[in-house]
Amino acid sequence: MTSSSTSSSRPATRRSVHGVPTKCWCGKGLLIWASETKENPYRRFYRCEVALQRKSESHLFKWEDEALLDEVRLVDAKVMDLVHDYQALSKIVLDKLDEQKVDCQSKLNQHISEMKQQMLEAKSQMKEEFQANLASYMEATQIRETSPTNNFVAAFAIVGAIACIYWKLV
Repeated sequence: MTSSSTSSSRPATRRSVHGVPTKCWCGKGLLIWASETKENPYRRFYRCEVALQRKSESHLFKWEDEALLDEVRLVDAKVMDLVHDYQALSKIVLDKLDEQKVDCQSKLNQHISEMKQQMLEAKSQMKEEFQANLASYMEATQIRETSPTNNFVAAFAIVGAIACIYWKLV
């Protein structure tokens, strides 16, 4: 709704409103008027519905361009708050991810170390079992120190078996 105003003076005791106003302080709705003064020709402003009837009271008056500029500033401030919140949250998330990465790496290294130890123990146990089996086999076949050829063949068989087991474990 467009109306006209004959004065560009502002009441001295009006209340400050940030952004685009929706109601006057008295609770009444607002109208959009266009100024017809020489200082502000056709400049639009918000004015309380009852302001023309109660000129002695200080009801809402705000230039539309100033209200829109205030609104843009409020939105910009909210955007900056969101940007700061996003940056803080990103830092927290990245820090947590780094902590979890270090923790996972530590656990992985611990598991690898345990597996290496278990493999060494299994290798040692297999070697002992192999030597025990070889000794019992040698007793059963009665390979003694009587023949140097038999000793060489037995030693060669033992070294070959150990090498075979080693390569299978590694």
